[in-house]
Amino acid sequence: MGLIYWRSKRNNVNEQVSEENPFPVQIVQEDYLPPQAGGQITRLVKVPGIGTASPYAAGDAFGTLVTLPDMFRPNKNAGNIVKVVLYDLDDEGLQKDLIFYARSVTTTADNVAYAPSDIDLLASVGALSLTSFVNLSSNQIGTWTGNLHVMSQDRNLYVRLVTQGADNIAAGSEPWLAVTVIPD
Repeated sequence: MGLIYWRSKRNNVNEQVSEENPFPVQIVQEDYLPPQAGGQITRLVKVPGIGTASPYAAGDAFGTLVTLPDMFRPNKNAGNIVKVVLYDLDDEGLQKDLIFYARSVTTTADNVAYAPSDIDLLASVGALSLTSFVNLSSNQIGTWTGNLHVMSQDRNLYVRLVTQGADNIAAGSEPWLAVTVIPD
């Protein structure tokens, strides 16, 4: 599935989502309009590069670099992250640290100790931890709400996840990440 975002309308999480029935989720098209100032935009992406059936250790890079496209208005390239949601389809519920970057960075491979270079670390525009998850029997959801101002060298936002637990992700249960920004 491609990149998708939540509409700012009422969410009916029980409704089947498909290309024929895009409510409450809409697939991002190449010709969509850029975000408006003060408007809210959310991108939902599957965390790329997750190694399945291979145990992680605390401090390991969790997947590869996540690129959230077109999060900011042209010529502004800044905004406030107001909500982050991690959909834990594998029911792990372990702390994840998210490091946000102003540009694409050369990052540590998946499932090894996360060790950004000094140059890449200086491109970081903030970090947060998802420490609390709601257990839903066969999966979990972790949510952070707040106000973290970030800037980017382009209209994209870049994120790297680091696990603080011993995840072991089953194939088909890779996590999804949603980030909501109010562009400047």
